[in-house]
Amino acid sequence: MAVLNNWSPPRVSQLLVDADLNLPSPYKLLTGGIQAIPGEYMRFYNNAGAFIGHYGNAGWWIYTTNGLYVNRILEYSLGNGVKFPNGIKTDSIDDDGAGAIDILESVAFAAGKSASIDSLLTDGISERTGSAGVSVLDVLEVDHIAEQTASAGITFDDDLNVDTDFEAKVTQRYRSASAGNTLRYGDATEVFYNTPGASPGQILKQVTIPDVYLDASCTFRISFTAKKTSVGAAYASVWINGIERAPSVLTLTTDYQVKSTDIGSLTGGDVITVHVYGVGAQDMYIKDFTVKSTDSVYTPLAASPIWSP
Repeated sequence: MAVLNNWSPPRVSQLLVDADLNLPSPYKLLTGGIQAIPGEYMRFYNNAGAFIGHYGNAGWWIYTTNGLYVNRILEYSLGNGVKFPNGIKTDSIDDDGAGAIDILESVAFAAGKSASIDSLLTDGISERTGSAGVSVLDVLEVDHIAEQTASAGITFDDDLNVDTDFEAKVTQRYRSASAGNTLRYGDATEVFYNTPGASPGQILKQVTIPDVYLDASCTFRISFTAKKTSVGAAYASVWINGIERAPSVLTLTTDYQVKSTDIGSLTGGDVITVHVYGVGAQDMYIKDFTVKSTDSVYTPLAASPIWSP
């Protein structure tokens, strides 16, 4: 039983407890401090009486496998950070609203371990073990490869197995194109089709971009002149690899009109076609088909590329 020594209501100077002290819900223990008995830890138990941890001079010790559930862990002293000297195990790391996680020191992966990420922004990737190199076991996509040390160059110690367009870029001459007015291909002949039907209708002009345009972001200025012979709705437009490019659609009239459109995201091997389509029995005409651009030559060309229908 609990015994009160030196009792003088309503003050308790000392409480000696020789059995469990129960404070039934909703009662609480209100105190300004709790101290362990000298030489002892302050022990904690769950509601089933199982020992789950203690607090001592070395800090908090949590023994339960259920873990510690908190929404935040904050540093005690500003700028000191929160230390995990023996590692941290987690299935997910997410930012706290900043949109990014800053790692202020080096990250070392143990042998045989890897990182799977969608995007890595870094100033450098170095080998973990001297002379071991950095292995990329699958695809590495970059916009630019440059030397790390000025004038040191880039050294490939073995053969490169690369896609055809990349190999061509590093071994052959090639071009890129932007919108411009230098004629690359022209076909002025007048051709027509009677009653081509609904879209996609009929192809009246066609040309293939030469393979030397290896840049996948080429832009060409494509133009044509077109008309119809009747009052029915009729249209002409530029298609790339069988897909109509909407800005190029021209509504035909009985008088010739010129349609010029800058079309991007083109590369060597793409097929440019001009279609006519519409309703009713009528002739639709196309002439003066041209492809123009301003080219950038990344390796000097011996001659201009050959355009072929």
